[in-house]
Amino acid sequence: MDNYKITHYTISNILNYVQDDQIAIPEIQRPFVWKGKEVCALIDSLYEGYPIGYLIIWQNSKVRLRGFGKGGTKKILIDGQQRVTSLMAAILGKEVLNEAYQYERIRIAFNPLMEDGESHFAVYDDSLKDDNVWIKDISVLFKRNFSYRKFEQEYRDLNPDKDLSRLEENIDRLKGIVKHSVGIIELSFLLDIDVVSEIFIRINLQGKPLNQEDFVMSKISVNEEYDGDLIRNCIDHFCHLLKEPSFLSILKKNEKEFISSEYGKGLLWTEKPFESIYVPTYADMLKVVMISCFGKSKVGDLVHLLSGRTSSRGETSRKLSKESFRKLGEGVKAFVKEENYLGFQNALKQYGYGCDRLIYSQAVMNYCYAMYLKMAMAGIKGEERDRLIIRWLTMVLITGHYQSSPDNTVMRDCGFIDREGFASYLSQIEELRLTDEFFEAILPEKYSATTLRTAPYLAYIAAQSASHAPALYSDEATIEDLYREKADSYQILPKAYLEKCGFKTRETYGQAANVTYLPKEIRNIVRRKSPAEYKDLLLEKVSPDTVTNTIKANAIPEGLFEIEDKKVESFLLERRKLMAAKVKEFYQSLKS
Repeated sequence: MDNYKITHYTISNILNYVQDDQIAIPEIQRPFVWKGKEVCALIDSLYEGYPIGYLIIWQNSKVRLRGFGKGGTKKILIDGQQRVTSLMAAILGKEVLNEAYQYERIRIAFNPLMEDGESHFAVYDDSLKDDNVWIKDISVLFKRNFSYRKFEQEYRDLNPDKDLSRLEENIDRLKGIVKHSVGIIELSFLLDIDVVSEIFIRINLQGKPLNQEDFVMSKISVNEEYDGDLIRNCIDHFCHLLKEPSFLSILKKNEKEFISSEYGKGLLWTEKPFESIYVPTYADMLKVVMISCFGKSKVGDLVHLLSGRTSSRGETSRKLSKESFRKLGEGVKAFVKEENYLGFQNALKQYGYGCDRLIYSQAVMNYCYAMYLKMAMAGIKGEERDRLIIRWLTMVLITGHYQSSPDNTVMRDCGFIDREGFASYLSQIEELRLTDEFFEAILPEKYSATTLRTAPYLAYIAAQSASHAPALYSDEATIEDLYREKADSYQILPKAYLEKCGFKTRETYGQAANVTYLPKEIRNIVRRKSPAEYKDLLLEKVSPDTVTNTIKANAIPEGLFEIEDKKVESFLLERRKLMAAKVKEFYQSLKS
């Protein structure tokens, strides 16, 4: 029997299958990611008579579907989800689940009076609300009770001065798109699911490429023998729940088999309120599990492991495949475990990194969470693990540990940690890199950068947050408060003052060492003035002790109010050293 046959359906046929719930999307597909403009372009292509490519369908009663359940007698859509979902949204007026896991309507507007050569379509927004030439939602034209005569009269009443000679022709042309034929590749129901997955992957590699994570996720989902379907669902559902906790009630109702599994039970804690600083995607989860469980950094390697591939000649081992799925499953369960996931978040919050603005990069957070999980697997728990991970994160930020060849670096880290233990390996790094010279000469220079989004500066803010340092000249506000509230930074020596002193380059007035944070009421006193100019006004508002104490807490050199043009550079140098000293003090406190 042939593996496939080619037939043709009209778009009307396809939409009828959707309405009758006879077309389903399997787990090996990606979520709907098209934007409104892409849906609009698809409708425009059909209107102009252009082909929209083949769809691939397969009938299999056992394949697991996106949206719960198994295939049964449904036509499984292997390739074409974005197009079919777009047609469903635009023509049937159905809501779609977007990347944020929220349902939305994508309305496509139509201008039947537009001249040929110009687009008749647009994604509806408020700019079209009062423009009576535009039909606000084309789905109304495809409803079974649509009456052209009634519509024409209403349209004429709204557009009395327009030439409507082509109105009926263009409405008929739009309604006629559902009669367009679409090529369908129907795969044999006898095909093995691994073969179907491979077909899907090959097709996508020739079109819009799947990334490595998509490739791996498809491989995971098709192997039910080793719980691949449960593992895939756990990854997908956890990422979903982080963005939409109410989704758990839908899982409990519709996915009872999954919820009763080890993987499902591991997600039940998400029904409790919690705040996430680190919010991973499925790609992040795969990366972290690869590092923590396999000691590898390239997600693509997981394809070979799950396939049991033992050589470049394609030889495979069932034992290796089974063991790889076991490791993957254990790693995913460890990733979503409440003790681990919330423990990592709580460590960040407790030790100064409790604001999402202090997340330098998702990659760094992935690496750090992988290390946190490795410690859990090694039996390191509680406060010891929390302090170790904050030391690690801070070390990474101030030294640029992952700056060069991060994947190679993290693999080297895993090797040393597996042989010597996490604490011992970290101590070796500290002894080698976090020397007195580093804190007295190397780190201070990093604070001459003219951007506040450098990793060393974020470590400094974390150090200030961990010690609850007050904002400059304030008895109430803290640096953590203002940074979390996205307060504007303040130049200790204002640009206007420095320019008068002859320092006109950003390298002087814009460097991180010239920045701190002030409460709003104090900013109005000191704005654009030199410290000497605002001192008396400041002391009318704030006590001398507050001024002295907060200057010290903000790592600002003494003599701020007596600064002269000849002392500006030495002042900023001293500030850089004091900032580095704050970070060193913070780091040492994590070791006690």
